[in-house]
Amino acid sequence: MEKLTNKKWVRFSHQVIMRILKIIMKPAMRIKCGFRYEKITGVKGPYLVLYNHTTEEDQFLVGLMTNTKSYFVMSDDLVINKRTYGIMKFLVNPIPYKKASIDFSILKICKKVVNEGGSICIAPEGNRTYSGKTCYINPTITKMIHFLKVPVVFVHIEGGFGVHPRFANQTRKGKSFGMVQKILTYDEYKDLSNEQLYEKIKENIYTDETKPTGPFKARKKAEYLERVIYHCPKCGITKFESHKNRLICTTCHSEHIYTEYKEFVGVNHEAFFKNVYLWYQYQRDELNRMELTKMNESQIITSDQVSFYFIIPRKKRVLLAKEATFVLYPNRYEIKTDEKTTVILFDDIISAGIFGKNKMDFFTKENIYQIKADVRFNALKYVQFFYKYKNEKENKNNEFLGL
Repeated sequence: MEKLTNKKWVRFSHQVIMRILKIIMKPAMRIKCGFRYEKITGVKGPYLVLYNHTTEEDQFLVGLMTNTKSYFVMSDDLVINKRTYGIMKFLVNPIPYKKASIDFSILKICKKVVNEGGSICIAPEGNRTYSGKTCYINPTITKMIHFLKVPVVFVHIEGGFGVHPRFANQTRKGKSFGMVQKILTYDEYKDLSNEQLYEKIKENIYTDETKPTGPFKARKKAEYLERVIYHCPKCGITKFESHKNRLICTTCHSEHIYTEYKEFVGVNHEAFFKNVYLWYQYQRDELNRMELTKMNESQIITSDQVSFYFIIPRKKRVLLAKEATFVLYPNRYEIKTDEKTTVILFDDIISAGIFGKNKMDFFTKENIYQIKADVRFNALKYVQFFYKYKNEKENKNNEFLGL
């Protein structure tokens, strides 16, 4: 947890830096993301900005729309790099948050920022979308809103899934837009229950980018789609590889071209699915049909070559094994090296999450571990299988699979 002191969080130096960053970022984001936007008007700070999370550049995109006294909530995975975090803290003093866990410590920080006249910006999904549609939103965001007692500004980033989808390293040439969807005043929500407020949040954050808009041009449009696609309708759970504009199943060798309009076209066959969302949903449906708790516990579902780390929260990452085999079973993960095998039962894991493009963390009661692999690593399947097992064990008819 970030230690609170009497030292001010909101400083004039941050406002000066934000003004300079806006001057730099406006043309930079226009060139990189084709970004055009409307500023937040009609409400004085402090306020809480809630925005949908689609691109790696969202903090810059939303930053252009907000006032200069705005502070962003960020994953504390970035805090591990002390040099980078030190620079960020000096420049804009972001608010670190323990992703993939319940972390109420940020409430005190956010309240301090608001009391000092600063605004808060947060993506309530906590995850960038893999599919083009808004991810699951943790209902605890309502507690933050009722606690802060400031206006809520709902911001939509549209076109983000086209210009920089989560599975890709590079941006594509296209257009994206930032717009204010709604401003909810304190008087308008103060008497709402958490459930009623949650419905308003979902309604005003929800964004669907699965429609064939575009064009979004790039030399490698299918780049690293294997980070999200892991289930072939012909072969079952398998691995894919992307090459320029093509996605190829390594088992049956079926090929798809990913177009500049975010659609699949089959090579010598009809496309399995029209877009990433439909394939993503198919994978979820197939997984939800499985009964992991009734499967043979010795059955290997999939495996990958990885590096294995132990995380000391907000301090450092300790390498446990540079080269290991990460194996998924119906009820556990196993991390195998030549020297030993580490077994971590799903029953001992509290939560798991994906960080960036191809890293995953999982939290036990005592420890935090991280798995990192090569650029083609699909962390999604490992996280989703854990949550499917958890839903079965807790007899939950729950669509939440970690994102």
